[in-house]
Amino acid sequence: MNGWAALPKPLDPPPAEERHSRSLIWISHEHSTEWFNTGYIWTPVTGMAKLGERFVWAVPALGNLAATFYGWKLHRRRYGRLYHQTVSEVLERNTWSKEHILEYQNKQLHHLIRHAVKHIPYYKERFSQLGSSPEDIKTVSDLQKLPILEKSQLREDPLQLVDDRLNSKTLIPDRTTGSTGTPIKIFKTSEVLQRHYAYFDVRCRRAAGIAFGREPYVMLGVQIVAPPSRTHPPFWCYNYVHHQLYMSVFHLSPVYLSYYCQEIKKRPYHAIMGYPSALHTLAQYILETGENGFQFRTAVTSGEVLHSHHRRVIEQAFGCQVFDQYGCTEICVFAAQCREGSMHISPDYGVLEVVDDSGKPVPVGTAGQIICTGLLNDAHVLIRYRLGDRGALSDEPCRCGSPLPVLKSIDGRTSDVFVLSNGRRLGILGDELYGVSCVAEWQLIQEAPDLFTMCVVPAKGYSSADGEQILRNLRHDLPGVNINIKTVPAIEQGPGGKRALYVSLLSS
Repeated sequence: MNGWAALPKPLDPPPAEERHSRSLIWISHEHSTEWFNTGYIWTPVTGMAKLGERFVWAVPALGNLAATFYGWKLHRRRYGRLYHQTVSEVLERNTWSKEHILEYQNKQLHHLIRHAVKHIPYYKERFSQLGSSPEDIKTVSDLQKLPILEKSQLREDPLQLVDDRLNSKTLIPDRTTGSTGTPIKIFKTSEVLQRHYAYFDVRCRRAAGIAFGREPYVMLGVQIVAPPSRTHPPFWCYNYVHHQLYMSVFHLSPVYLSYYCQEIKKRPYHAIMGYPSALHTLAQYILETGENGFQFRTAVTSGEVLHSHHRRVIEQAFGCQVFDQYGCTEICVFAAQCREGSMHISPDYGVLEVVDDSGKPVPVGTAGQIICTGLLNDAHVLIRYRLGDRGALSDEPCRCGSPLPVLKSIDGRTSDVFVLSNGRRLGILGDELYGVSCVAEWQLIQEAPDLFTMCVVPAKGYSSADGEQILRNLRHDLPGVNINIKTVPAIEQGPGGKRALYVSLLSS
């Protein structure tokens, strides 16, 4: 591979409507001037800003060096003195009683409210309009006195929720994946990131048995580490700082999966992490081909809803337990599974409420919309923020003995609701596809109030009889509508490389 020969030919920018369509991923870069069509992804490549990336792509041996240098930069930002201090504090709180933790949560909440009214422009104005003071919000139950913060408000003017003493140009910007619409910009500081990663390490990685920074692991991630046009390995790079084999999901297709397996088996990786759909894709291939030799001790998933068929296939293929984690770019909620399988919420990280469509609290155990108040990010404050997810709380203690509350279920996005022509609203139908086991992946799409398409990626042994069974059961759950079964080679990825089981093309 010489010079830029491996790079695809530049194209005109895709139309704006295509950049945000369901069938294409648009990976945006600031000041993008060139676009490449790789067959399944539009990728812009900037001029000088992407020159280094082009050079690394042209000389794959430099990929490990670049990944290690980037890992070193991240390590300095995320794992400093405050990280180690917070790790010790979180470990101590793990031994507290439930009452002690709730007392701490209320104390942190009241401190956040006082800070917000004093230094956050949006809350200065909002509390003035409400005629309220910080003394009115002393406990979690008092939060209901405040209105819910919508994504649209955050999207329109994110700086109104940033500490007015800080210069936004010196903050660390981040963006949500935009899976529920236009991405939202979030500002953070290095201190916020260090506190966040302390929680992630103690209550997710350590709980799953991962000794971060000491044992090698595999990450199936959404960063593009090879030119999308590349048809031969490597589709990965190695970060020596964190002992991490970073494998891009954008080449995770059937024609390349054998390469992924061969690379993973070169050394004993103790853990694998990534989106459930990415791990499931690799695991399904392993089961179908009979690949073996993997030595994973644990698997950690995040970023998407971990469905039961994902968990079953991943655990069967890798021979290890799957630990799911729930969080968000906005740094306002964090939960992770223990060895007993319970999803434990971190109330010292953020306040999680579950409400109905009118904003009123629902009984424990009842599913509703998740509302979050972040206690860590004092630079960009979000109070009673509608996250866009649905879930339910549990009041049953976990057998692991943890004092942390349990999230009974995470039911996906609030947009995972189908509205039929008669006005009837249907939530998620289930994730087992009616017992049909010869399906690798699937996605149900509502194209009109009375028109659905079930996209199915056949697995070994799939037949027309399986399609007919799926169709019969769908018609039972979706009476009076037209349903098409469509076999496809792969489920298209959405924003940020995610794959949704349910997609409604109707405006809400």
